Amino acid sequence: MNNWHIWRYLHRQARFFTYRWRLYRAAAHWLATLRGQVLDVGAGNQPFRPLLSSDVQYVAVDVSPTRGLTVVGSALALPFAGKTFDGVICTEVLEHVPEPAQALREMYRILKPGGLLYVTVPMTWGLHYEPHDYYRFTRYGITYLARQAGFQVTSVIQLGGLFTAFLARCEDILGALVFKACLPVRLVWGPHARVLAASWLLLPVVIPLDLLASLLDRLIPWARQDALGWVLVAERPVTQPDPGEHKPTLDTPPIGARGDNDMSASGGQVLGASS
Repeated sequence: MNNWHIWRYLHRQARFFTYRWRLYRAAAHWLATLRGQVLDVGAGNQPFRPLLSSDVQYVAVDVSPTRGLTVVGSALALPFAGKTFDGVICTEVLEHVPEPAQALREMYRILKPGGLLYVTVPMTWGLHYEPHDYYRFTRYGITYLARQAGFQVTSVIQLGGLFTAFLARCEDILGALVFKACLPVRLVWGPHARVLAASWLLLPVVIPLDLLASLLDRLIPWARQDALGWVLVAERPVTQPDPGEHKPTLDTPPIGARGDNDMSASGGQVLGASS
């Protein structure tokens, strides 16, 4: 895995460095193993696509049209035939879906037997994309939902602990203040330069603090009772029968808001731009 892909994204994301650095490290490990046809549910601007192998057939679905999106569709009624995909990615999406259990059942339905599911969910984070911010998950909650959908859970990985969670919230607040202070940069060089300036000012501060917070999370046992979020990796069993195989309904009205990687509900529509 080329770490350049990670840093190319994170150098613009210093405000959320602590959380997104951990999301990217986990994704770099697991997504590199995916092959065949892979669906990214709630793909947004597809930040994890560069982590996939070049021979993967990538399909992106989200509630709103964005550049590079393949299909406009709903996580609650994915507009694909059953047993279509070899892998499914769903990162930081289920907290914005009013019925996450139904979304997981849909991911199970469209996965081939033996196919891999890669999901990340937050446990500790402030409200965002309101009012479509419904849930936070413990390791037990997301594991239960995946198993109820029919998946065989193979790994649940904790992202951060108490001190990294606290640091991530502080980064968010400090980052907002620094971003506002960089308004003159936008007026002279444009919005992209403003984002870069804010990130470059923050990174020398947040990187050493992240190292310290990570150390404290490891040294203090009870700090691991908190987490930024969780990575769940699961498979659709080869021999298990389909639990209530059903067809998606494509007339579900929009009920959510898409963010960087958010998916809620809408109809299914294939876009002309495919990658």
